[in-house]
Amino acid sequence: MKAGFVFLLIIIALGATVVAAPKIDVEGSMYDFGEILEGIAVAHTFTLRNVGDESLVIKRVRADCGCTTTDLPKDNLSPGESTELEISVDTAGFRGNIAKRIYIESNDPTTPTLTLRVTGTVKQPERYHIAVSDLDYLFYLLIDLRDPEAYATAHLMGAINIPYAELGDWTSRLPQGVLIILYDQDGSVSDEAAQMLSGAGFPEAKSLLGGLGEWTRQFQEKLVLSSSG
Repeated sequence: MKAGFVFLLIIIALGATVVAAPKIDVEGSMYDFGEILEGIAVAHTFTLRNVGDESLVIKRVRADCGCTTTDLPKDNLSPGESTELEISVDTAGFRGNIAKRIYIESNDPTTPTLTLRVTGTVKQPERYHIAVSDLDYLFYLLIDLRDPEAYATAHLMGAINIPYAELGDWTSRLPQGVLIILYDQDGSVSDEAAQMLSGAGFPEAKSLLGGLGEWTRQFQEKLVLSSSG
């Protein structure tokens, strides 16, 4: 009788050990974004929850090519706790039906890898459309380093005026990772400016060879805005 009672306690303890475990859960493991034009990024938030009775540790989050995820606010969830995973799918270069997967690896013994899916249809845009990702790739900043009077007289279309003496005050506002083209009248000041910016963390800064003078020598008034109209 005593041996049977001990055996029963062992069975109960083993059962408790098996039951006590983390368990990952998500409300809606698949998100269908419907139809969208190529170049539009799809954004969605999945809410991950620990419905078990032990701490859930999310070890790794990985996604298919073209899909990115943000860092989780929390990767260790107590029982009942949840966290949000934001995802973005760049549809540039995709057409037709697509399916992207996000894999969540955790210490859940029954579902060590949870798979989330993002599906939908990517339609061909019109010929006059350009994706923001393409603009990001093509974007550059054109800076006229001359004094405001010279800039007002004539400058390249799209250029902003930052006199060379004030350029150092702009380093906190200039975009990182973007091609920055600097010019003055003959290229002498812009050479110094490009070297200064490069040393300040803007390796993409370039000096326009020969400046505005060389531009007008080769292309005359093409893309030049002047006060004379």
